[in-house]
Amino acid sequence: MQNRKRLIWLAPFLLSGQLFGCAAGTDAVYEEAAMAAAEEEAPLGGEALARRRLDLARAWRDLLHFDETMQSLVDRKDSRSVALLDGYLSQYMGQHLDPLLRPRWQSSHPEVMALDANLRFMKAELLAEMRYTRRVQEAIDDIQARFAGRESMLVEYPVGEQRSLGEALELLRDRKWNS
Repeated sequence: MQNRKRLIWLAPFLLSGQLFGCAAGTDAVYEEAAMAAAEEEAPLGGEALARRRLDLARAWRDLLHFDETMQSLVDRKDSRSVALLDGYLSQYMGQHLDPLLRPRWQSSHPEVMALDANLRFMKAELLAEMRYTRRVQEAIDDIQARFAGRESMLVEYPVGEQRSLGEALELLRDRKWNS
């Protein structure tokens, strides 16, 4: 009899524990997989492609300006401002640039793949200037994986010069340690 009373009191607590335990949050891995699937299914033509091209072009201009600013600060030996720009760039890359570069389809789409490659090289160049060698190596590995078999594709690296992707990767590898 006393066991039944205990079970009667214990049952609501167990049920509420299950209810609140399941409602605590969503699975981050599931959300990431759902986002990746949605990005892979994104339309590759028309207005969506034009919008993606504009976003990539805007990011390219942003990175060019950041690079010019970084060079100017280094030339003036303004280490405090370099450190502030470094922090801002890290946040910009994490919040804006990395999500923009995440979809795999744009690295093989003929209309945006060159801009995608140029952005990846510029990101790696800025990371090299900021002396993040591990992140530069991750960017190099990402470029090699995404553009495998297209080493003869022309990219703008360093800025203002066109080289084959293979040559640009070699320059970037040297730049990683010589910045």
